[in-house]
Amino acid sequence: MIQLLISLALAATASAATLPPWTPGTLDIHQISTGRGNAAFFLFPDGTTMLVDAGSVTGNLPDTEQRPNASRTPGGWIVRYIERTMAPQPPRIDYAVITHFHTDHMGGIEEVGAAIPIGKLIDRGTAYLPPPQTDKAMLSYEMFIARRGVKRESIRVGVANQITLRQPDAFKNFEVRNVAANGWVWTGIGDDSKSVFPPLAMIDKEDKPSENMCSIGLRIRYGKFDYWTGGDIPGVPDPGSPDWQSVETAVARAIGPTDVHVVNHHGSISPESAFFLATLNSAVMIVPAWSPTHPSQDVLKRMMTSRLYPGPHDIFVTTLREPTKASIGPRVSQLKATHGHIVVRVAPGGDQYNVYVLDDTNEEMNVIGTFGPYVSQ
Repeated sequence: MIQLLISLALAATASAATLPPWTPGTLDIHQISTGRGNAAFFLFPDGTTMLVDAGSVTGNLPDTEQRPNASRTPGGWIVRYIERTMAPQPPRIDYAVITHFHTDHMGGIEEVGAAIPIGKLIDRGTAYLPPPQTDKAMLSYEMFIARRGVKRESIRVGVANQITLRQPDAFKNFEVRNVAANGWVWTGIGDDSKSVFPPLAMIDKEDKPSENMCSIGLRIRYGKFDYWTGGDIPGVPDPGSPDWQSVETAVARAIGPTDVHVVNHHGSISPESAFFLATLNSAVMIVPAWSPTHPSQDVLKRMMTSRLYPGPHDIFVTTLREPTKASIGPRVSQLKATHGHIVVRVAPGGDQYNVYVLDDTNEEMNVIGTFGPYVSQ
């Protein structure tokens, strides 16, 4: 009898340690930890799937070990993660969005696309700010698209009908809004957008927009729940730089209060302005960190302070490196997670959500932390 009780207890513990599978009506957002770039996989309420970024920085870089290990490339681990998340269904990516053309955001999409079919690939286009013709990662990206015959579109800023559900009538309170790209930002009214950058011909050479400034930004809304992800957009311009370089300011004015947001530019130096943080009023912030520079001390201090807005300031970091921990000091203890895949699970209808931290040191995806439920704004 005692042995039976022990067996039942062990079975219950094992079951509790595994994230329950996605179910229809639920919105799942997986911030994947590979230790070498940014990637997030989405399961929308009707089962439509989306991948935002597929970063893959390879090579021998100090203090940037891969997760779970270096037996595969970061792109290969993204593939494995999606396969496990969608099992027993065949894996698929209905939409792949590349926020901007940096390797830690797009270096693994070729490997992902070779293993998992991509319905439509959306990027910022190359008309506004053409990447250097010598950029090897960009040349490989273009060759992959041509070779695979991937359907590719440039982002249309302002609209909510470029990324849609397979069954749009089933969840009319769900939308993906294209908020920003290439200096254009949604106004918050209808499908209108406006450019926050001056005409390129009028900008001094030292103030030209950077690749990061041109990042795609998306807002996902499900009922009362709002979520933001925006690549590497900046919020605090360098000293002496023009104010319009704070793309965050225009974004915050457009989207307003937001339950969960992915910290811009990995929390590195220039993002998460006081205005952006106070306007979004986010209970949950996710830092897609992979380098020892993520997040910086100043950014983390702004994110943690309760003087900008009341309520929870729960911060989850995908990979906090040892040098970063040393530089941050005692603030490390205030973080809800310092490593792991971060999963936001929004309940049917969008009124509340939970956050799960999954172990990224192996492929079992066991739950090592559960937070919530949070009430959507």
